[in-house]
Amino acid sequence: MEIAATMTLLTGGKPLPEIYPFLKLSWRSRKIKDEWEPMRTRIYGATSFAEYTSVKRGLRSCDVYQLDPDRFDMQIKRVVLDGLHFLPILRSKTYQGFGHRHYVTNEITADTFIYGVVSNTLDGAIEFHDAGVVNVSDRLKDWSPEEMNPGGIDHDVTGKLLGYPKNARDLFRDVWLKDGCLDPEYEVALNTKGVDVKDNIATISGYPQLNRLIRYWGFQLIPYFPHSFDCEESKKFSDWWFELMLEYDAEATQKCLEILRMPMMWSVWNGIIYVEHPLFTGAANGYFPARRKTVKWVSDSTW
Repeated sequence: MEIAATMTLLTGGKPLPEIYPFLKLSWRSRKIKDEWEPMRTRIYGATSFAEYTSVKRGLRSCDVYQLDPDRFDMQIKRVVLDGLHFLPILRSKTYQGFGHRHYVTNEITADTFIYGVVSNTLDGAIEFHDAGVVNVSDRLKDWSPEEMNPGGIDHDVTGKLLGYPKNARDLFRDVWLKDGCLDPEYEVALNTKGVDVKDNIATISGYPQLNRLIRYWGFQLIPYFPHSFDCEESKKFSDWWFELMLEYDAEATQKCLEILRMPMMWSVWNGIIYVEHPLFTGAANGYFPARRKTVKWVSDSTW
C-alpha cells in the first residue's frame, strides 16, 4: 500500500518513527477564541454539507463516507432515504486530526470507524470501492489490467470519481505518493505564478479559496490539493463548492474565506507541521522532508 510505504522513509539506514495523528491549536487571545471557536465548528458543518450534498445533487459521482459506532444507524438511514448507495471499504481505528493513512483493524469497537464511499449510482460506488481495496479478491467486479491497478489502490480512479481535476490527481500521484510529501503545500506553492523562493521559503499569494495551509484546523474551502494556488480548474471546482457551503451557513463560510485571506506561515520539519496565523498557532503530525519547507502566504486583496 503506497500510503504505508511513505512511513518507511530512511535516515542513516534507520526507519523514522511514525507520528500518530494529533492536532494542537492555541488561539492568540480569549477574545479571539470566543469568536472563532464556535465559528470553526460551524465551518466543519458547512464543509460536511458540501461533501454530501454535492453527491446527492449529482455535482460529482462519489464522496468518502464514514460510519461511526455511535450513530451508524442514522448515517445509513440518511443514505437510503436520499436514494444514494453506500459501500464499506475498510475498518480503521479512530484518531484525532488528519491521518495520512488508515489504521486498519479487524475489530468493530467504540474506537473504530468504517471507511467507505457514498455515490449517486451503484456503478459509481462499486468502481470507487474496487479502486480503494488492496486485495483483488475483495473487489466486487472483474477488472482487466487496463482498467484497474491489479496490485493496489488506484488513486487516479478515486480522484476522478471525487471530481478532482486531472492536474490535481497528477500532482497527488507524483508528489504525495511517489515522493512521500504527505502535505504538499510547498510543492503547490512552487507551481503558483509569481512565487518567490529563497532558502526553501516559498512566498506566494493566490486564490484564497484554494488556500489549504490551515486545513488541519478546519479552515478550507476545497477538499483536495490543487495543482497550484491559482489553478483555473480548481477555481471552477471551488466556486460551486463555496456556493454549497454558503447555502448551509453563509456567515461561517464568509468567515472561513476571511481567515484564509489573512497572511500566514506554514512549515514542515522533523515530522511536525507548524502554522503561524494572526489568530492562532497550530501544530499537527506531518512527515520527514530532507530539509525544512516553508510557505509564506501574503494577503492580497486583488484575488
